[in-house]
Amino acid sequence: MENEKVVVNHTESADERITQHSWKDILEPPAKGKNKARYFITPVIIGLIVGILSLVFIDIMDFFTRWSLGIVAHFIPPRSSGFGGGGAQAPYTSAPGYPFMIPLVEGMAGFISGILSYFMIKKPGSLGANKAIRAYHENPESLTLKEAFTTLFTSAMVLGSGGPSGREGAVSMVGGSVGVFIAKLLRQKPHEVREALAIGVGAGLGAIFKAPLAGAIASSEIFFKHDFDIETIIPAFAASAAAYLVVATKVGFSPLFRIGVLPVHSFELRYILWFSIFGIFSGLIARFLLWVFYYISDLFKKLKQPIYVSALIGGVLAGCIGLLSSYAIGNGYGWLQLIMDHKISPGVSELTLGIICVILAMSLIAGSGASGGAFSPTVVIGGLSGALFWHFAKVVSPDVNIPIAMFVVVGMMAVFSVAANAPLSTIVMITEMTGSYGVLLPAMLTVGIAMMFGGEHSLFNAQHDHRSASDHANS
Repeated sequence: MENEKVVVNHTESADERITQHSWKDILEPPAKGKNKARYFITPVIIGLIVGILSLVFIDIMDFFTRWSLGIVAHFIPPRSSGFGGGGAQAPYTSAPGYPFMIPLVEGMAGFISGILSYFMIKKPGSLGANKAIRAYHENPESLTLKEAFTTLFTSAMVLGSGGPSGREGAVSMVGGSVGVFIAKLLRQKPHEVREALAIGVGAGLGAIFKAPLAGAIASSEIFFKHDFDIETIIPAFAASAAAYLVVATKVGFSPLFRIGVLPVHSFELRYILWFSIFGIFSGLIARFLLWVFYYISDLFKKLKQPIYVSALIGGVLAGCIGLLSSYAIGNGYGWLQLIMDHKISPGVSELTLGIICVILAMSLIAGSGASGGAFSPTVVIGGLSGALFWHFAKVVSPDVNIPIAMFVVVGMMAVFSVAANAPLSTIVMITEMTGSYGVLLPAMLTVGIAMMFGGEHSLFNAQHDHRSASDHANS
């Protein structure tokens, strides 16, 4: 008993020492020097530069869309409301006027991007976000501005020419490279350079998808499968907000998608059951996507051809698949906007074909080494899967009144969460992209179940399981 009393007294005295503060301590001035640079100055500089470069990326992409698709192929893809689409004044064509030109322009875009990558990038042929993740773990200084600017141009060209690729690849490379450059310019320590890389990646994602909070969260989550680097979140808030403000000042502050008010005021038990089943469906769709992606990537590796040859083949084949479904031409966001606006009502066969075509075309573009990413097409696959599942729910239970937009939005979250192993940042990102905070309850349920059925694989094979497994853990 005496020993116990001694222990208790010792613990209490230790706690007292920990919690004792002087009023003078509270009134001390803020930390000086590198703390200010780390948490505000450096992140804001990174964010402003990344925001400007994101606008450059958007302008180059729009240029190629007007010329390669609009003039050459006579195809005007629909846009999401946050980038000039969704209104009655926004024209679009349901199919190319000159369909035979689609494989040509996508093939040429792939070939030119392959040529530039061959001469300007040391290790071409990987998703841009995957390169940033690998650099974070192995050597942040391997991300150079030369490679980043090359990826920015080639990705914008591939996307603008109809390649079903993602915007996050280019902005991740650019953001990470800018972060490394600024941190080195300010002579920061190696761990701060790595942190700046992550902050730049998050700023790029927050800017290009108009989702600043999600960008900040992604800067700590996307590098790991089952962990977070919590150190980056606070400075990433400043960087992501600055980048978003630069982009939104030009393109508008509205969310990327407009879905309106979802008319579901209460969730009955059967609705929870439907979204639970949808979680299983989404997880299986994501597993199929990953299987096709890595299977096609392995086929291109076995060809052992220069990247410009592989990218040419991938672009031509992806263009041919785009002739089967217009959903597989470009990033596809506009089609989801039209579905949620009830301006088009694709049936089961059209949606099924669209899902398969987007998976194949995205895998051909990314697997062949053409520049780009996987976020946009994966989100489109998730949205189309949600629309498809809505048809299934209506057949089984005709009186179900869950709007199709809710399944589309939750599908975006669920499929990409599994494909990227980043559920938290994905839920926040899609919520910001759509402004649909009312879907958080079914989304969390669906994403949680989808993650259980999605397996351990990811689009980003450079991710590490935990921080302790990273090369810099003990540095």
